[in-house]
Amino acid sequence: MKYIFLLSGDYIGLAKEEILSLFDAKEYELSGRLFIAGLSSGEKNLLRLSKRLALTKSICTFLFECKINELADFMKRFDWNSVYKDDFCLRAHFLDGIGNNTIKNNKIQKSKKATSKRIHAGSNPPEFISEKSLAKHVWYSVKNPKVNLENPKTRIELFIFGNKAYCGLLIFENNEDFESRKSHLRPFPSPSSLHPKIARALVNMTGIRENEVLLEPFCGAGGFLIESGLMGITSVGYDINRLMTDECKKNLRYFGIINSKINNKNALKIDGKFDCAATDLPYGLNSNVISEDYKGNWKLGRINKKIQKEGFIEDLEKFYLGFLKRLRKKLKKKAVIVFPSYVDYKKLLKKSKFRIEKEFSNYVHRSLTRKIVKIS
Repeated sequence: MKYIFLLSGDYIGLAKEEILSLFDAKEYELSGRLFIAGLSSGEKNLLRLSKRLALTKSICTFLFECKINELADFMKRFDWNSVYKDDFCLRAHFLDGIGNNTIKNNKIQKSKKATSKRIHAGSNPPEFISEKSLAKHVWYSVKNPKVNLENPKTRIELFIFGNKAYCGLLIFENNEDFESRKSHLRPFPSPSSLHPKIARALVNMTGIRENEVLLEPFCGAGGFLIESGLMGITSVGYDINRLMTDECKKNLRYFGIINSKINNKNALKIDGKFDCAATDLPYGLNSNVISEDYKGNWKLGRINKKIQKEGFIEDLEKFYLGFLKRLRKKLKKKAVIVFPSYVDYKKLLKKSKFRIEKEFSNYVHRSLTRKIVKIS
């Protein structure tokens, strides 16, 4: 079965990788914000896993695609009785991600110009087709037609990108309220926490399943653990700072997370085996960085801008390498690690015998770009 995933517009590359990590896509293409894929699993499994998605707005079963100037003919010829149930609504979405919008730092910057629901049908002749005129083709084709604009059983979605139109039947809409879980709204906020939407996407990129265990070796305030817990995934978090582990537990309790175990322990001394791992490494410029030499005393190991010394990047890389070598022994499958761009993460991963599967850049501010790396 073929499906259309409408991506949220943030971090297109991450959105694509999140889908590929959760679903077995045999063939796929990316057209602007539309990810179109043939999936081998049934729709029931698709709907179950779709609830985990962070960077996808909606999913439709694929009906047809055509050039814009062929749209009216395709609408007339399509067998709408084969998909129609009770009542219907048709919505058109103009996704000019390259024209009206621009792409910067892997994000789509939206145009101030309002999205039009009137679709140019081609320049020969210059004709405009409205949602209403398109819906008439459905109305005259089905038995007992009925329009329902509020809660239709049959919701037909048209996506216009470039000179092409894609038509699908809506089966999933993502209504997850990520904004309510942003760091400053938690009992214990942490300014360095990733946005919940990104944290969830990175957990999903590991490909972890509900019966597996996720490791978060630098759990901090618990951003990754909150998202994995809400998806029903069992997790184990480590942090050497007792204050952080205590406050992380408060955050987890606040969101009702009970399937996460928190350890006040050095990440260089990880115990047990784990299926997957996801973490945002301490950056050193404004975070706690713990070297083996400090033997668990995080106060002695604190490095920040005020006390930076020459060679701190070398010390940071030494610490990262020690952690990666430890992780290599404990990891069964895949991990997604966020590095600061000012370290040679490729060298460190090669030394620790990890293979880079995918990598992405996320610009934060002038002195920091995150490097998101999927490894195995």
